[in-house]
Amino acid sequence: MRGSITADGLDDALAALARLGDGLAPRALADALNHTANQARQQLQVEMASVFDRPTPWALNSIRILQAKPSAVPEAAVWVQDVSGGKNPFSAEDYLMPQVEGGERFQRRSEGYLRESGILPAGRFVVPAAGARLDSYGNIQKGHMMQILSGLKAMKLSGSDNAATDSKRSLRKGNALAFFVLRRGKTPIGIAERRGKDVVMVLAFVRQPQYRERFKFHDVVRRVAENDGQLEANIDKAIADALSGRLPKLRGRRG
Repeated sequence: MRGSITADGLDDALAALARLGDGLAPRALADALNHTANQARQQLQVEMASVFDRPTPWALNSIRILQAKPSAVPEAAVWVQDVSGGKNPFSAEDYLMPQVEGGERFQRRSEGYLRESGILPAGRFVVPAAGARLDSYGNIQKGHMMQILSGLKAMKLSGSDNAATDSKRSLRKGNALAFFVLRRGKTPIGIAERRGKDVVMVLAFVRQPQYRERFKFHDVVRRVAENDGQLEANIDKAIADALSGRLPKLRGRRG
């Protein structure tokens, strides 16, 4: 997912750049495009903070810049990190795409464990229930989810077995006895946790969540680059910097 920033249609600005000559004009244009891309990234982060409930730093920092270069096609872009990292098989683009285009939420790794173990029915997904312990971003705490999966013996991490067992050490943790499937008749409806006399529902089984378009990624990029006049202003500044010898050296392509 990317939004391109070019100077197409800015004939007067391009004519002013051309007067700098072949040595400076491409550098000045690339500098202006990159400044505009950075402004678009900042506005995308503002938009995310506005439309999402407490977006995580990981999501906010997933907006990257593809920088323009004087020797290449005069184009910069903002893009969403599309490579997964660590044990997470999904990238930021996977998470954000349904919010940009609308549609179904994909299956999370924890849901895959529960489904493979025969606990989560086909066509059902998981959301935190009243007893779930949430982090500061409103998501179920990773440690609590690990306890649930372990207690239900749903953990199938490569190269290890994190499921609760009948060993004394595992039993002392209490997870193997604490979590169980709640049913309405014969239909599983969620996961409950029992600690002493207290029983709370921690996960609810729901239909696949459907997202509407609410993160206006492409509209924000277009507004910054075209409607707000940021690119033209940045070109004017780049021309002034070039004439005064203050035009900065350009960095690599991706940032």
